[in-house]
Amino acid sequence: MGELCYNQVMQSVLQTKEWAELRESQGWKAHWIENLLVLEKPLPLGLSFLYAPEVDFFAINLEKKLKKIKEIAQKSRAIFTRLDFINKNEGLFSSKIISGLKDLNFCKAFEEIQPEWRQITDINKSEDKILAQMKPKGRYNIRVAQKNGVVVEKSQNIDDFYNIFRETAERDGFEIRPRTYFVNLLEKLQHDSLAELLVCKYNGRVIAAGIFTFYGEIASYLYGASGNEARNVMAPYLMHWEAILEAKRRSCKLYDLLAVAPAGTKENHKYAGITRFKEQFGGRKVHLVGSWDLVAKPVWYWLFKLAEKFRRHV
Repeated sequence: MGELCYNQVMQSVLQTKEWAELRESQGWKAHWIENLLVLEKPLPLGLSFLYAPEVDFFAINLEKKLKKIKEIAQKSRAIFTRLDFINKNEGLFSSKIISGLKDLNFCKAFEEIQPEWRQITDINKSEDKILAQMKPKGRYNIRVAQKNGVVVEKSQNIDDFYNIFRETAERDGFEIRPRTYFVNLLEKLQHDSLAELLVCKYNGRVIAAGIFTFYGEIASYLYGASGNEARNVMAPYLMHWEAILEAKRRSCKLYDLLAVAPAGTKENHKYAGITRFKEQFGGRKVHLVGSWDLVAKPVWYWLFKLAEKFRRHV
């Protein structure tokens, strides 16, 4: 069997009515242009920006929808419209996409909202073959967790995740979303069977947790956390194995571990540590076409870009 193409099977949960409802509960406004979800984010001074997450360039018929996108942008006083493309950034097809976007006056976005580089594992095979494609350390650490009696369970208690996520953020030095974001996310997506919260218990205590989505033929690892306690029992490895098994039960073909460092980057990249971890589950790095902007208000766009850079470095 040949290598599965990412956008060939990708049906993004970020382009569903459930995701639209979730984002509207968080202050965004959802617009549907036929099969395309475009989200509107209000900004100060009556301005906004538009964002269409994880779309397939060839499936959405962008030229046909562009008139309506521009109408929404004008009405909402959008500074720019950002489209996030899941097509692979390699070969003839990506050259056609990029050329087409430039012809339509899009420019490469100054930052990515969704990960442009991802670790993708093919799970459309037997469990033995999935294990065989992992790195030896990955298989070994799954067995370590099993031998130590780590138990992976589904949970609906957001605090099982959030308390450890906060501990992870303090240890590794990154900012996290407020608890209400995860409450809303799980209430909506778990209710519609699009997500699961998995927790790892050791001696009855939760020591690791993760949030995973399952939509179409793609399972995705959205958020993960591991506490400072009992790190030697390798609980996150077993959690990912159980997530893969759950994905197979739901007939998913690919497991998307999301953000990794770009190919060829040095060890000091901010994603170097999580990249080494994710690579233990086998698969390959995929480079996506990513985010492209259609700018409506150039001066405001420049100011917005400066403000975002400042906010991220404070």
